[in-house]
Amino acid sequence: MQIGLGSNKQTKSLLKLLVILNGVSNKKKNFYSTILPALKANFEVTVKETVHSGHALQLAAESKIENFETIISAGGDGTLNQVLNGLLSKGFDSLPKLGVIPLGSGNDFAGAIGLGSDPDQIVSLLKNDRPQLTDIGKIVCHDLLNKEVTKYFINVASIGMGPATVLQMEKMPRWLGSNLRYMTAILHTFFTHKATDVKIQTDNWKWIGEARVWAMANGQSFGNKIFIAPFSKVDDGVLDAFLASNVPLLKFLVYLQQLKSKKKIIDPKIQYHQGALFTIQSSEQTAIEAEGEIQGYLPARVEILTKRISIFR
Repeated sequence: MQIGLGSNKQTKSLLKLLVILNGVSNKKKNFYSTILPALKANFEVTVKETVHSGHALQLAAESKIENFETIISAGGDGTLNQVLNGLLSKGFDSLPKLGVIPLGSGNDFAGAIGLGSDPDQIVSLLKNDRPQLTDIGKIVCHDLLNKEVTKYFINVASIGMGPATVLQMEKMPRWLGSNLRYMTAILHTFFTHKATDVKIQTDNWKWIGEARVWAMANGQSFGNKIFIAPFSKVDDGVLDAFLASNVPLLKFLVYLQQLKSKKKIIDPKIQYHQGALFTIQSSEQTAIEAEGEIQGYLPARVEILTKRISIFR
């Protein structure tokens, strides 16, 4: 679905925006009723709704042909991940500026940069036109045929319970809705997931063992406000890493609640690290996810790309 909107009298002088909207967002009505009118009063706006899985990536990649100055991801972290990968997969001579309208259930990256869905805030950021250079993560991993693939993320990439939850969600019927699917999947994962055998290495640190969660954060939280890196900054040139090894399940449940309160866990089975480059291996078939999207499978190399894209924040 595509909608072209803007002032007929001033079209040539207005900032040209493409909004890629998650077509199944339960906040879509609010976008059309309050956010879009504010945008079209100030800018030349084209809205394209996603209609199938992976569509946001396709729409972002195709935007190269239309020379949009700014691409806005209107959805959750998954939509943003797809938009980012669509932009970076097509080799733009000059990357468009990136905007975010948080319409998902978690909106973890938007939270990390202080963004809400208030129309006045969104319009003000765009009118000031001062996007800030922002780091992103790069993942080199493998697909199911063991072919090397390159993916990008902007918030958090993880192995363990994160991708297990995503894979469980993919098995569930869409008619349940995203919130119920997510809650059911995370409960199933929590009680059935086994710690993953992994080897993690940086230039000055190595760890081998069983991990429930290994996460590398450019943002601060994932999984709907689980703050694994509450003091991380999106332009500091490092990834903040969180490791939960084979923590007993009931204790880990308590720790998850503490993480939601932005508390640091003090336990020898919980570790915090920083780095610009991590390599991860496993003797098992182990998926890696980012922003709730499966990116591929181990072995993987994950690194920070400093100040790679301009974001309105």
